[in-house]
Amino acid sequence: MPHPVIFDTDMGVDDAFALTLAMAANALEVVGICTVGGNVGVDQATANAGRCLAALCPTTMPPVGRGRDPSDAGLPDATSIFGADGLGECGLPVPAGWACGDAQTVYETMLSRHPGELVVVAVGPLTNLGALLDENPSLLAKAQRLVIMGGAVFCPGNVTPKAEFNIYRDPIAAAKVLSSGLPITLVPLDVTRKVALDESHRAHLAASSTRGGRMLATMIEYPMSREPGRPGRFLVHDAVAVGVLLWPELFLQTRMAVRVAVDGPDRGRTVPVVGSRESSPVSVVLSVQVTDFVENLLELLCSEEFVV
Repeated sequence: MPHPVIFDTDMGVDDAFALTLAMAANALEVVGICTVGGNVGVDQATANAGRCLAALCPTTMPPVGRGRDPSDAGLPDATSIFGADGLGECGLPVPAGWACGDAQTVYETMLSRHPGELVVVAVGPLTNLGALLDENPSLLAKAQRLVIMGGAVFCPGNVTPKAEFNIYRDPIAAAKVLSSGLPITLVPLDVTRKVALDESHRAHLAASSTRGGRMLATMIEYPMSREPGRPGRFLVHDAVAVGVLLWPELFLQTRMAVRVAVDGPDRGRTVPVVGSRESSPVSVVLSVQVTDFVENLLELLCSEEFVV
C-alpha cells in the first residue's frame, strides 16, 4: 500500500520537481496539496498547483487547499530565480474551471482518514503548520511525522548569511513547529545544496517519455540560467525531502534540537542545541549519496529501469 502524503508547498520550480517525484512514486500517494506563500504569493502558488496537476494528469486528482501567506509584508520572494509565475515562466495554463478548497479542511479530512499513517511533506514556509498548532493543536499529532525542507544548521543561509529562505519567511511558525515535540525530519541546506542537476540531466528529462520529465525539463531552464554564482545548474532542494521518504538508506541523519531565531539580525537562523533535556529533538539530515540519489531521481521521473 502506498504511503499517504500531504504536500505543503509554496509551489516554485523546485516544489514542482518534488511534487512530480512524489506523484511518480508507487510507494507514495499524494492525498492532498496545501499551498502557502513563499516563492510566490499564496494565490499564485495555488494556481501553480492546478497548473502542475493539469500537466501531470494523474489518475486520481488530489484535493488542493489554499493556505496562508506569511504575515510579514515586504519579505523577499523567489521570483528572481523562478520567474514571475514561480514556475520558470514555462507557459502552463491554469485549467479551465479548476477550483480549490481550504488547506485546513484538507488537513482535517486527510489526517482523520489516515491517522498515524499520513506524512506531511512541508517544502515552503511553515505558516500553515504553525496556524494548525494554534487553532487545532491535536490535529497534527495524528500525522506519522513531518518532513520539512528548511534551515541551515551548520552551513550559511541562502537569503541571509545565517538564514534559509523557508525558515526566514516565517520564523515564528518555524520555531513553534520545531519545538512542538512532534516527530519531525528536517532536511536543511546542509544536504540539499549537495544535489544539483546540470544540462545533461535536463536533456535527459526532456528526452523522456513521461509528462513529468518533459514538464520539468522546460521549467528548470529558467532557474538554471540564474543560479547565483553557478549558472548552468539547478538545485533540487525540495525533491531531497521526498527522497528521504523514498530512499532513506541514501541519507545520514542525526538527532538534535533546533532553535529558531525569530527576529533581529539572526532572524530565521536555525541553531543546533545539543545536550539540553528541555529541548525537543528532531531528526536532521546531514548528507546524501549524491550519485545514487540523482540516478534514482532520473530513473523515477523518466520511468526507466536504469540511468547511465
